[in-house]
Amino acid sequence: MTDQSYDLIIIGGGPAGQSAALVAGRARMKTALVNAETPRNFVTTASHGFLTRDGAHPSELLAVAKQQLKKYPSVRYVTDSVVEVAHMPGGFSATTAAGKSLMATRLLIATGHLDNLDLLDLPGIEPVYGKTVYPCPFCDGFEHADEALAIFGSGAVEHFVPIMSIWSKDMVVFTNGSPLEKALKAQLCSRGIAVEESRVAALLSDGGRLTHVALEDGRKIARQSGFVIEEFSEPATDFAERLGVVSNDKNDWGMAELADASGKTNIPGLYVVGDARIGFSGIAAAVSEGGFCVEMMVHELAMQRWNAAQACLV
Repeated sequence: MTDQSYDLIIIGGGPAGQSAALVAGRARMKTALVNAETPRNFVTTASHGFLTRDGAHPSELLAVAKQQLKKYPSVRYVTDSVVEVAHMPGGFSATTAAGKSLMATRLLIATGHLDNLDLLDLPGIEPVYGKTVYPCPFCDGFEHADEALAIFGSGAVEHFVPIMSIWSKDMVVFTNGSPLEKALKAQLCSRGIAVEESRVAALLSDGGRLTHVALEDGRKIARQSGFVIEEFSEPATDFAERLGVVSNDKNDWGMAELADASGKTNIPGLYVVGDARIGFSGIAAAVSEGGFCVEMMVHELAMQRWNAAQACLV
């Protein structure tokens, strides 16, 4: 089934995609927002750091966003998943699992990342992930301040541990079999931070609360909550790559960026924002990116229409 054409198709309805749709609606852009409603953050109990919604469950944020978008008649919300994208003369097409074929002059990818907990090799992490073990201290550090923390990983200990010391001085670093450099280990130990280099046998928990970290040497170390250093997320889709997007150099976090700060890629009319662009951005940053990206589109679209109308008058 062939659907109507739009000014903009947005794939993904997380904070970045919903924010983009909101700005598009307010600018009266004919927009289709396609959202599978299977967000990465539904595993957690609350979202933090977003003004006026601090502590809200992700499902609440989604419900409010959907309700507010109903105000804008130029925005069509499609509960579906995109299975195919294509670049064609004059724009882009997106085909959904339900068989809809959407076409637009511009395409914005906001499909985010998905967590792959298997990459962490931490048995027992599933019951505690998003409840007492997290990837982002800015999102969940405050709620676990002054607790006995487990820090899992070895790749960026020298940066991560000083950040975590804002929230707690009681930390144990579990490298899960990867030895730290002697100088770094000595520096941590001098500050009272233990380093355990044995492999982790299991994370022990009670009702989603971390209680102990069991090591393969038989010891069990009591901990109340934890944070993961290692990268363990993957792009939720490969749409950008399929369309020929070339990533920029890696940023300060070692992640390749698929677009510039305004969401523009190397392909005119194709944009990538939020976690899909940078790996992890946080709710507030993702909302900002989505809105700013469409603001830049509106400027371009308005000038194109203005100049086209002017040419007709000559």
